[in-house]
Amino acid sequence: MATSAAKTFETAFETFSTTANDTMKKSYDRSMEMMGEMGDLQKKNMEAVAESSRITTKGVEELSTRAASFSREAFEKGVEAAKSMSSAQSVQEAMELQASYTKTAFEAYLEELNAMTGMFASLVREASAPLNTQAGQFVSIMQKSA
Repeated sequence: MATSAAKTFETAFETFSTTANDTMKKSYDRSMEMMGEMGDLQKKNMEAVAESSRITTKGVEELSTRAASFSREAFEKGVEAAKSMSSAQSVQEAMELQASYTKTAFEAYLEELNAMTGMFASLVREASAPLNTQAGQFVSIMQKSA
């Protein structure tokens, strides 16, 4: 009977030992695989940051160019309006010219503001796209490890 109990214990220990070794090997292999995936992800993250920075830089340049152009045009129109007002024949005519210029300038400003807001929103979407893709990849890797 003692031999039978020893045999049962030995079999149970061997089963446990084999299962533990297999589990450890699988865990080790998966850890090594994840380390490789994380290394690849890190490289792609850096590429995504570089791409996002490139898109942002280009977008900011476009916004700056547009703002400078709008400012230059607004200044030129202001000079024209000032010349026009200075040649007015009466105070009433000067006030009408001033009101017309103010209304036109304000409408142009609002139109430009709306256009630049749209450009900025588009820039944010485009610049964040590479980063969002990488965030999705990270979540995917983490879900596989669970």
